[in-house]
Amino acid sequence: MRLTLTAVWTLVALTASGCGRPTAGGSAPPPAPPPLRAWPEGRAPPMKITDDLTLAVPLAFEREGVERAAAPAGAGSAGAGPPGSAHGEAHFDFFLPDASGYTLDNYRNDADPNKVEVVYVHAGDPHEADPGAPGEYPPNMLKRALKELLDARHPRELYGLRCYPGRLFVNRLTCFGRRGAEPGEDIMLTVLVPPYPADAGLPMFQARYFSRRYGGVRIEWRAHVSQLAHWREIDARVWKLIDAWKVAPAAAGAASRPLSRS
Repeated sequence: MRLTLTAVWTLVALTASGCGRPTAGGSAPPPAPPPLRAWPEGRAPPMKITDDLTLAVPLAFEREGVERAAAPAGAGSAGAGPPGSAHGEAHFDFFLPDASGYTLDNYRNDADPNKVEVVYVHAGDPHEADPGAPGEYPPNMLKRALKELLDARHPRELYGLRCYPGRLFVNRLTCFGRRGAEPGEDIMLTVLVPPYPADAGLPMFQARYFSRRYGGVRIEWRAHVSQLAHWREIDARVWKLIDAWKVAPAAAGAASRPLSRS
């Protein structure tokens, strides 16, 4: 028997009207969580960066700390290391001048000039500091950049750094310097300088380098250009936090342990 057009539309309407309704014995969606009154405490699950470094980052220093706090107990971190690496990757943010973490107020401001973003901390090749090796060891990066990208004839000193203008990108400086007293611990920074491009957004400077510490790690962090004079203090803060958050590889209970803010 052939259905009339009216009967067909009636069948479609009845089918659609039943969509989305809980079936008999089905469960209703869970209620929405109550609004947060403070940023979550505790730590993210431990992340193995190298064989010598496992980090448990406090939720107060992760923008996604709210989502982590709502995740099931024991849920792992989503950070992944470089392709082919057996290790993971950590990232975190903090706010100058006292290296404090997120609050329900400051996380809404993406243009806060006091925010420092640590884009990644992950394992590097232990031989990355060998002369001429590829990777992110600053002396090797600088040697390559001077050959291909930078104007070596017009360097200038800036806040304890030796800075070179680019051959193509004239609104950018690439700077090289010593991070501290330890030999072979250097830094490379890329600095945006006026006039800023129309699409530049928030003008930033970026540090990127390989360190021999903890078996060899790569680090990238960035901050507002107004903080350039404080690059050394910012970098020291990054390492102070890493040292403070280092845990034993077997510290699996760190994610659920409350953390007092100092």
